[in-house]
Amino acid sequence: MGFGLDQRYWAGQIGPCTEANRFITFDNRGVGRSTGAMVSDIEQMAHDAVRLLDHLEIERATVFGASMGGAIAQRLALDHPERVSALILAITWARPIEFMRRQTDLARKVIEMGGAEALVDASLIWMFTPRFFEVGREVIDQMVMALFAGSGPEPASTEVLLAQLDAINKHDVIADLGRIACPTLVVGGRMDMMVPGFAAEEIAATIPNAQLTMFDTGHGLMVEEMDAFNRRLAEFLQATN
Repeated sequence: MGFGLDQRYWAGQIGPCTEANRFITFDNRGVGRSTGAMVSDIEQMAHDAVRLLDHLEIERATVFGASMGGAIAQRLALDHPERVSALILAITWARPIEFMRRQTDLARKVIEMGGAEALVDASLIWMFTPRFFEVGREVIDQMVMALFAGSGPEPASTEVLLAQLDAINKHDVIADLGRIACPTLVVGGRMDMMVPGFAAEEIAATIPNAQLTMFDTGHGLMVEEMDAFNRRLAEFLQATN
């Protein structure tokens, strides 16, 4: 999953992913129920994912990453191509983008001043389109309640969030993506104000034979356009099985 989020946020994709596949989700270090020393680079997070595959005795898998998770998936596919049978990259990027650098600088200030709760409030404004706040208010409120529910895992600490921001700023693999040879689906949002839509277009143009699907929505497209996104996801998974 992406920045600061745990595996609960894959819930909307369980259906299409489990129609003909086993869907394994996990938390990055310091997030959700994962422990271990925090890391501040995407390479180590990708290595953690490979170690999980080793532990589960899985030789090859379709790797699905959203946002920061998509950056991790890119790194995994580049460093361990023999482990990746297909790749799904949603709302993600492959090189430093000035807009995102300024955004992470702002996020750092929000975290330092108000902690994780203040970051959630700010991130919601960036994540969803204005229209969705009108028609999907209850969904957004439920997401916030789940994040801070006493029955769930603790939100990521300030230290983990700052380390992940460092990792986001350093991710730069655009020059290497041409080496990815597995079937790849790239998904982006034209109205994304967290990871600009052109970042998805760049990735799809660089990975040979990558399929690109763009939605007229924002960074929260896996929620805002859940049905359409899930249909596209199911089509790709069926074609690559």
